[in-house]
Amino acid sequence: MNIAINCPQCGAEVDLAEEDTVFRCRYCGSTLKPTGRNQVQSFFVSPRETAQKIGKALVRALKAKNPKQLHIAEHHLLYAPYWQVTGMVFQWLFGRKYFRTPGGDKSWKDLKKLRATPWVHTFPAFDASRWGLFSLGLRVQALKIWPFNKQKMGNESLLVKQTISFKEAIDHAQRSITKQGGSGSLQVDMATSELVGERYSLLYFPFYYYTLKSNGRKTVLIVDALSHKVIKGSVDIDQLKTNSLGGKIPYKPLNFIPYNCPNCGWEFSFRPHTTIHFCKSCSRAWQERGGAYVAVSYKISLHDKPAKTHCKYLAFWRFTAIIKTPDREYKTLTDFYDLFPLPRVLDQEAIRNRNISFYIPAFRIKNVIIVDKFAARLTQMQPTFTESEPDSIEELDLLDIWLPLKEAKEMAHVLLYSMTKETHKRTKEVVKKAELQFIDTTLLCLPFMEKGIYLREAQTDLALQKNALDLD
Repeated sequence: MNIAINCPQCGAEVDLAEEDTVFRCRYCGSTLKPTGRNQVQSFFVSPRETAQKIGKALVRALKAKNPKQLHIAEHHLLYAPYWQVTGMVFQWLFGRKYFRTPGGDKSWKDLKKLRATPWVHTFPAFDASRWGLFSLGLRVQALKIWPFNKQKMGNESLLVKQTISFKEAIDHAQRSITKQGGSGSLQVDMATSELVGERYSLLYFPFYYYTLKSNGRKTVLIVDALSHKVIKGSVDIDQLKTNSLGGKIPYKPLNFIPYNCPNCGWEFSFRPHTTIHFCKSCSRAWQERGGAYVAVSYKISLHDKPAKTHCKYLAFWRFTAIIKTPDREYKTLTDFYDLFPLPRVLDQEAIRNRNISFYIPAFRIKNVIIVDKFAARLTQMQPTFTESEPDSIEELDLLDIWLPLKEAKEMAHVLLYSMTKETHKRTKEVVKKAELQFIDTTLLCLPFMEKGIYLREAQTDLALQKNALDLD
């Protein structure tokens, strides 16, 4: 989905891809930072064709079926608000998979499977009890949308009043995540679904309202202004005429701020998908929040051999956390390895007083399953790194930071299931009831050396396939 905007510098109409966090005008070349992309924003969709043209086609079609005197007595363009929720659904399944052996006997094996799928969901943000279109469907992904602007929508257009609040929309989205049940050869014993990186938008969708007259009788029809199909539904048109926002924009408008470091004025490197921006001049990191840049603290784990310039630095959110269940709290690495045992002897004295850390990849990825396995292995190893706040990052090859802090915390819960083995019944029972209490957060950049098709973390030597990452 693309957002149609006018460049704040030259005024040209250009598109901003919905997933982009940085804007560059293809006409004047100016680079700006869109604000509020992680907050609720309002947009509208323009109708295809005018009310008059669609009305004439509607009358012709109705007369072809029933050749009576028929004409349009009244028509209006109205916009109905829909909540649009996008994100990624992570679903872990644990259970048994049944199969036939070569000898024909029935057997089974333990199953553990991760599904990660993009998720787009739309639903009415108003009382839809008398409305026939409960979803905008897949077409919403291909639409061009505009930031909410009553003047561009038409001063004579009518607005259906929003009655479903943001909190209610969140509850609806969480209920809509489908949990997989058992079917056929698959018996599911434990499943969890997590919606990560969700973004909520209020999308005003166009409809045409027609009052038709035939032999003194009135008929009301509502037409989808994009597909031009008649939908079942009714609205109180007189009430809509009195419904006005009074110039108020529902939720935050799309604005722009300079794409420069607020500390030294240096222009950030153009990275269209990054959410945290590094300044190569003063070595500080910044994140947009509430229409302004906010400093983000981070640390670098430098590697001396080979030289630091030969490494790519991938960012991870590291959380110090307590795993809490109704029966017990897991606070130290001794507790952690009791829950997620490793097949090697551990120095109990060394881990007795160490806290539990979760490592969540913050970089942009292509293959979720491969990166999830890497994060689970890194977290199970619980490595210690030599870290520092860098004096200069000018020569460091820092990859984009894509995953914000809130979404990283959601991924930490997914990681509990990633580290759980399908054969460990006790661990599954604990994880099923577990919650995470976060104590400390660090954004940590780790050095990775390129070796063939892999990137290897310099200290642990854990390998990550390059084609599982978005390195562009």
